[in-house]
Amino acid sequence: MENIIHTSLPWHLNGEGFILNYWISPQFTQQYSMMGIQPTSIGRLVQVVLVRYHTSPVGPYDELLVLDHPLKNINHLSSIPKIYVSSQSSVDEGRYHWGIPKELAKFEWHRHTHQLFCSISHQGQELLLRLKFSKNSLSHTVSSRFIPNTLLNIRQHHGQVQYDFQPQFRGTLEFISQAHWQNTQDIFPDFSQARFLKGFYAPSFELIFPEATKVPI
Repeated sequence: MENIIHTSLPWHLNGEGFILNYWISPQFTQQYSMMGIQPTSIGRLVQVVLVRYHTSPVGPYDELLVLDHPLKNINHLSSIPKIYVSSQSSVDEGRYHWGIPKELAKFEWHRHTHQLFCSISHQGQELLLRLKFSKNSLSHTVSSRFIPNTLLNIRQHHGQVQYDFQPQFRGTLEFISQAHWQNTQDIFPDFSQARFLKGFYAPSFELIFPEATKVPI
């Protein structure tokens, strides 16, 4: 049997990202529980993150994910229940190192002055996300050092293993004023049914993915 050589850790990545904050209802969590969204009797905050990695240990690739956050007084960590990437190497390494359920998809990008269009295709289905940027938005420096640990501690389960890890990042943020979803079908939660709170554009950021703590379950 051929031995597979995996990339070394930690991962250092650079790119640009789009962070969309949503408040989701109990009905939303129930509707998309089959996609890994944890059901709850009250609403909560989740983030949708769209990324273009310019450099990574497996080369440039694109990514769309849901980052589901814990509720106060609820004993669970943040998780990534749904994620697509444009690189098979990223799929393989993400599952192996961190238990992240990455799936392969095709990304197409179109950028205008104050708008971005991104289509994501997976298994014959295609969704479209359109973002509108605030004009004359000021940049704000951000770092994971100033983010609560409850938002950054991530726990994944893959196979019979639990993976715990805490990414670190730094960069600058600008505001995204609007986010529009079309044709999500059954490949991604329809966040047009959720309440859009605020969005941020990171034109340049640095991200570190450390080695996960692995515990058999």
